[in-house]
Amino acid sequence: MNADLMQSLLAGWVSGAAAGLATTMLVLVWLARSPERARRLPMQVRLPILGIVVVNAMVITLTLVGLVAGALHHNTRPADGSAGLFPVTLAAIVLASAALYAFVRGRIRSAEAPLVLGSLLVFGLAFGGMLPWLAGIEV
Repeated sequence: MNADLMQSLLAGWVSGAAAGLATTMLVLVWLARSPERARRLPMQVRLPILGIVVVNAMVITLTLVGLVAGALHHNTRPADGSAGLFPVTLAAIVLASAALYAFVRGRIRSAEAPLVLGSLLVFGLAFGGMLPWLAGIEV
């Protein structure tokens, strides 16, 4: 493996871990602000215990997504070393996902809208901004 590929994979790994931690924070704040949301969960579980499960699931999942995004970024990066169209494409995907969510829900002021849109924002910032920036650092 060459150094550029390893740098892109490491950037994806770090971006995914950061996105997982930030998304976990969003989920736990969303649940803590309204106790009836936590009571509607299938099992009666305390919020700190749920936080352990959520952080593990989010960090592992988004780290794997980050590794794939790092590999895609490496394969789509132009020869001059710039980020290319990767951030623009990712921003378009995030905006299309937000529009699809708003269309399917029919309204944007639902109870879970801040969580969904905040998660999309974290996803876009982590993989569209942080990943190309980390992958482009000269070592």
